[in-house]
Amino acid sequence: MKLYEDLTTVRTRIGVFQTGLLVAFGALLAYFWSLQVLRGRHFKEEAEKNRTRPVTLAAPRGPILDRNGRVLVENRPSFNVVLVVPTPSDERDRTVARLARVLGIGEATIRERIERRENKLQPAVVRQDATLADVAAVEARRYELPELSIEVVPLRSYPLAAAAAHALGRVGQVSERQLKSPEYKDLSPGTLVGQAGLETRYNKNLMGVDGFRKVIVNSRGLEVNEAEKVSPEDGPRMTLALDAGLQSAMERAFAGRGGAGVVLDPATGEILAMTSTPAYDPNEFTMGIDADLWSQLISDPATPLLNRTVQGTYAPGSTFKIVMAIAGLEEGVITPETTVYCPGRVYHYGTLFRCGREGGHGVVDLKTAIAQSCNVYFYQLGVRLEINRIAQWARKLGLGALTGVDLPHEVTGLIPDPAWKQRVLHVPWYAGETVSVAIGQGQVSATPLQMARLAAVVANGGRLVRPRLLRALSGVFLPPCTDDSSAPCATMPVELGLKPSTIAAVREGMRLVVAEGTGQRARLGSVVVCGKTGSAQVVAKTRVGPETKPRIAAHGWFIGFAPLENPKVAFAFLVEHGGSGGGAAAPVAHEVLAHYFGVQVPSELSTVTTAEGVRQSDR
Repeated sequence: MKLYEDLTTVRTRIGVFQTGLLVAFGALLAYFWSLQVLRGRHFKEEAEKNRTRPVTLAAPRGPILDRNGRVLVENRPSFNVVLVVPTPSDERDRTVARLARVLGIGEATIRERIERRENKLQPAVVRQDATLADVAAVEARRYELPELSIEVVPLRSYPLAAAAAHALGRVGQVSERQLKSPEYKDLSPGTLVGQAGLETRYNKNLMGVDGFRKVIVNSRGLEVNEAEKVSPEDGPRMTLALDAGLQSAMERAFAGRGGAGVVLDPATGEILAMTSTPAYDPNEFTMGIDADLWSQLISDPATPLLNRTVQGTYAPGSTFKIVMAIAGLEEGVITPETTVYCPGRVYHYGTLFRCGREGGHGVVDLKTAIAQSCNVYFYQLGVRLEINRIAQWARKLGLGALTGVDLPHEVTGLIPDPAWKQRVLHVPWYAGETVSVAIGQGQVSATPLQMARLAAVVANGGRLVRPRLLRALSGVFLPPCTDDSSAPCATMPVELGLKPSTIAAVREGMRLVVAEGTGQRARLGSVVVCGKTGSAQVVAKTRVGPETKPRIAAHGWFIGFAPLENPKVAFAFLVEHGGSGGGAAAPVAHEVLAHYFGVQVPSELSTVTTAEGVRQSDR
């Protein structure tokens, strides 16, 4: 019995052992099956990653040309010094020390760029836009420093530097905030995207398609061969309505002045030139702007980053009298022959309102009132029209609303009325405020682009255009917009239904402004220029000796079109703190228009003005 019991015990143990072996073998089979089948693709990819490395080939953004084919924005080849970072810390320290000596940069800087990598398995860019001397130094030490290589990448270049910077915009690496938005969700960190101006507005249109290289690497991560390559596709060519020559003339005319200028085609709305000063150099942003320079730009009281043409809002001053004249004529409140006696001052609602000419203009009709910028005439017109009709016509003529220009962050300006004041300020409208609005003062404000569009309405016979910079993509002109247009297109002007007699009367008044009124410094010999001067009083700070004191410094306006018959251009020029429209802005218009029309004007014509004209030129 004892032997039988022992044998049974042995058999039991053998059975348990066999079962254990079967379970263990089954577990191994299941594990091997998981490794080979279920996770086989994953481990194959991981092995492939150890053996190969993808290298992105950045696609150049599309070049931007002016209407005549001159390059405004392009790409230039740039060399990056790239380091395959050694894994052992002691080897990494030796490599960093040698690299610092070769490139002449601090070891701390190199280490910071190594640590800044998003993917620790990827090489580090230790120097961007390296010089030819740097490239030669790296190539000469190819065997000494096999971890180093040269990568050629396209770099955005702006040949005009600060000229038209606000219109063209700038690029920079996509930010974390942008990567969270649907528009940028498919991009990789470090991708260059538009950050301002047209570069932002048409970012998708300008971007090409990145290529890539799949390179075979050894155990140290160094490239030994190329397994696959797909070349990048360049972004499409973009043609603008801008005229580079006219743009240069405008930049020269604004030299040393702060302000903004716009010249556009009154028939189509195409913007021929646009400037905002002071400006900045977009080339400074291409590789990431220096922190000190960025701090300087954003803290500069002159606001060089502000695009004054679409973001600067200013009281239009006497240029608003064009709106008043159109409104009065269309509403039947006045005719071109309606006269008003101007004694130099007038009382309305118990308040004294003064004219620009001491002693007054005497009896004036509409055309003379526009030419001489008679405030009293337009005070009386404002009282007759009242604020609601003034606001209605101002908005119909494009003020107080976005123009729809193809630039980001445009602002609307403001056309005040009783409903606005009650909603925003919670106080009623006072009749005396209408008198100030009638001459473009008070709370009314507009952008230079809006005022250029207003001038275009008079120039083209009563059509409201939508300003645009883009003219063609890949050599194909923009098609007219339709209800289902999603791609860039050209919006047709809106017919406002103004009477021909209204246009004729306002045109004649604007012609007289330049011929014999407040805008004589814009005269251009054989080319008949029509315009309207204006100014708005603002408080600015000026340095007088060791002290900085507030002063009243007027912004000077000059808007208009040329020539009188079949106008080719409409424009608006604003000189900040220029003192007067006729004295500061009209000479800018004279210089710009002289270039456009190719007119050589004797120097005395650019300065001719009467004593009264100088005194009133700020109206």
